[in-house]
Amino acid sequence: MSSIRFAMLTLLAREPLSGYDIKQQMNSRMGPFWKAGSNQVYPELAKMDEEGLVVLHGVEQNDYRPARKVYKMTESGLQELIRWTLGPTEPEIIRDEFLLKAYNSWLVEFEEMIPRLEEKKKEHEEKLTIYLDKVNELNDILDRSNPRDPILSSINVVEFGIEYEKLYIKWCDNLIEKLKS
Repeated sequence: MSSIRFAMLTLLAREPLSGYDIKQQMNSRMGPFWKAGSNQVYPELAKMDEEGLVVLHGVEQNDYRPARKVYKMTESGLQELIRWTLGPTEPEIIRDEFLLKAYNSWLVEFEEMIPRLEEKKKEHEEKLTIYLDKVNELNDILDRSNPRDPILSSINVVEFGIEYEKLYIKWCDNLIEKLKS
């Protein structure tokens, strides 16, 4: 099964959603590590419906917008998500275009590379700020009396993003220092 399916089931495990809501949440809640387009979400929803992993929960109708089909996960979908969650994963492949450019930094004047590093550092500082704000927001709504509150898992993943951004910023600082000296 495709990974997009499991990303969608991950969101549907928390609450019933429309295809539009799934796309929005993938690009906001999961955006740091997973994104999807409408051309992926709707066909996959249809397949999951046919396979009994989700079921039409209802239709929301607003006067000024088209009707929205809201789906919820079935027990079969939940079991499939649990099976996948506990299954093995493939090793991650990092494809970072900037790292490839940094790999070539020996070819350019260091004074020209340093501004690129400073720009990249600023990008990651901005992402770090977003993640820190998100953790604060999630901590405010976390039900601390419920050890199975899905918000706790969300916090843990965003905290990974925080550490990643800190590492990238530190790496930029280190490389800038090396190029200056």
